[in-house]
Amino acid sequence: MDHLSQFPADTERHESFLPSGIKLRWYSRGDGPTVLFLHGFPELAVSWKFQFEALSDRYRVIAPDLRGYGGSDQPTSVRAYRLSTLCEDVTQLITALGDGPVHLVGHDWGGAIAWEVAARSSQKLRSLAVCNCPPMPIMFRQMTSLQQLRRSWYMFLFQVPALPERLMSLDPHATAVRLFRDSAVRPEVFDDELLAPYVEQFAAGGPRAIRAYRAALRWPTLRLAPVHVPTRLIWGLGDPILGPHLADAQLYRPFVRDFDVVPIPADQAGHFVQLEAPDAVNQALRTHFEASDR
Repeated sequence: MDHLSQFPADTERHESFLPSGIKLRWYSRGDGPTVLFLHGFPELAVSWKFQFEALSDRYRVIAPDLRGYGGSDQPTSVRAYRLSTLCEDVTQLITALGDGPVHLVGHDWGGAIAWEVAARSSQKLRSLAVCNCPPMPIMFRQMTSLQQLRRSWYMFLFQVPALPERLMSLDPHATAVRLFRDSAVRPEVFDDELLAPYVEQFAAGGPRAIRAYRAALRWPTLRLAPVHVPTRLIWGLGDPILGPHLADAQLYRPFVRDFDVVPIPADQAGHFVQLEAPDAVNQALRTHFEASDR
């Protein structure tokens, strides 16, 4: 799967073999301080294409297909998708890039990975920004509420081996429409052109990274470790999956000293905030990077 044509012009495609033995495909554009974007489920690196277009004027923007997605390696074992292993992929990629500390941005599962990388390896980061995802320990704590359990029912379906993958591949286009367009505040954003890479991924039986949901319950991450870099949480309040209660700054301030929240109104963006409200997200990221670089 190569989605270079979906990115802005002048985007380059690369592949890196990490010390772990995993091959990651990644895309880059621009020059300057490095911004590393981590996509979520069931996305791909191309979900950051609007950020590539807007931010590459001052930054070297980079987005990999994470382990289990697109053109990167896709191990089959559940153990291969433990959060600690996914974090190691990211820290090894940062080292391989050779650009020094990076601005790290994550969404959904990429956000969970980004939180953990910041807690484990803050020396590799200039700043952290996360879109619509809490750290895994907060997520697990909030799962005790009936409100969030109702929103997260799919996580329990995903525990069934092979069944979710089979269901997603039966009608790949319908799956993409259901997961993206039908859950969106602005469904018109998710036209067939934008959905095409995801349709291709479902048709191929992926993403195998669905196993990360199984690994998360088998090897849960329960300890909230301090984050020592400037951190911004960007949240589309129309998210039907992760409720706006998870954007409450009081959940985060006990372990993140330099922290703020940028809410995107519920009528403008839901879960896929970087695609539904790219201008607002790009502005929030730009001001965060500039403040962190001072």
